[in-house]
Amino acid sequence: MNEQRKQYSDIIKKVLDPTGQRTAKVCLTPYMYDNALWERMKRITEAYANLLEFVFREYPTNLKIQEVLEYPEDLERYLSALNIYEKNLAAARIDIFVTGDGLKMCESNCEIPGANEESYFLEQKYLEIFDPQGCKAVERMQIVYDTLMSHYEIQAAYFNMPAKDSLNIYLTQWQPEIDRILGEYDIIMDFIRQRGHTCGVIDPNEVVIRDNMAFAPDGKRIDMIYRRFTADELPKFAKKSWQMAIDWDKAAVAVVNPFCTKRVDSKNIMVLFKDEEYEDVFPAHFRDDLAVVREIIPWTKKIKPQMIDPSGVTVEAVDFLNADKDNLVIKHANAYASSAVFLGDDMDEDGWREVVTRSLEGDWIAQARIELPELELEYFEDGVVKNIKCIYNVNPYIYNGKLGGFLNRASTDKLTSFKSGEIATIMPCFERTQ
Repeated sequence: MNEQRKQYSDIIKKVLDPTGQRTAKVCLTPYMYDNALWERMKRITEAYANLLEFVFREYPTNLKIQEVLEYPEDLERYLSALNIYEKNLAAARIDIFVTGDGLKMCESNCEIPGANEESYFLEQKYLEIFDPQGCKAVERMQIVYDTLMSHYEIQAAYFNMPAKDSLNIYLTQWQPEIDRILGEYDIIMDFIRQRGHTCGVIDPNEVVIRDNMAFAPDGKRIDMIYRRFTADELPKFAKKSWQMAIDWDKAAVAVVNPFCTKRVDSKNIMVLFKDEEYEDVFPAHFRDDLAVVREIIPWTKKIKPQMIDPSGVTVEAVDFLNADKDNLVIKHANAYASSAVFLGDDMDEDGWREVVTRSLEGDWIAQARIELPELELEYFEDGVVKNIKCIYNVNPYIYNGKLGGFLNRASTDKLTSFKSGEIATIMPCFERTQ
């Protein structure tokens, strides 16, 4: 068994960590789920995708949706310039904790939900090396591939692009990230190549737009761009800032996920779905979907000078937020990767008061604290097996409007983050078949 563990660890590091920058530990404890959890998550992801597509279509004309999502002026101008397709959401992820009170979400990622290739590789190598009985893995790469092809067809029709059996496809990501996680990108690129397409990965600044088409550095036309960076990064890294995305969006090239997915990526989307104040936004035929999604969202409100507390009473925000510190989480609505999430019971009084004061400046939400589940797991490090107790979540991917597997993260910090310096890992995930 120890030799198998070492073999597993070695191959994970060789493929996923060739430069030694990977922070995730090599987890030896798989997460096993049953069909009941799969079916529940399946209904949640379908409902969530239906609601998001409705928001895409309604956003340009619905003032209440615009009011709750509330983007800064420069970002709003950018979003208003983007295409809206027949179907927009190719890939997303809902981050969910399996709590004693049922499934509870903390956020969703509707732009570039990462770690799917990593999860696929962990699972395939776990099955190959340990040969466990009575479990199976999701066919993640096939699901992603089918999603890419489906959204190519949608956008090819939109732009009157020619039908082709073999596409020239590029993943796009900033060069430092390519250098760091090229092993992950190779997994999906190899899968695409095996199906008869050409595929590579380049920095977005290397894409050339001319004659209303996109071209790679070698001069060949690009048919599809699989975007792997967030819109928020454009002003930081794109030479043309927001204009780069607008140029791509107007050119005859399929961009998956399209840039308009930023429109629903705000944490304010949970306010739109949960807060009864916005119930009349949704037509009657969305009531069932709305009920499914509301069940998993904790109490969530936009932070304003006056708020309605969980008991339904209008209160002064400062007094309420400070008094109920240990039961609340404050989040910036448009920050990425848990970078502006503050748990009241993790902070001292002075620090929390500073966060409350800052949150009243706008674009922050308050949410009821979730009771976080824990599990014991093993991981392999420095040639030995180690044990740790971790917070964990079970995060369903949405591909083409349907459940496409889970990302299972475990960490010793409460945000299950890979950025805080705590011990963190991704668990291989299997359906129990016996």
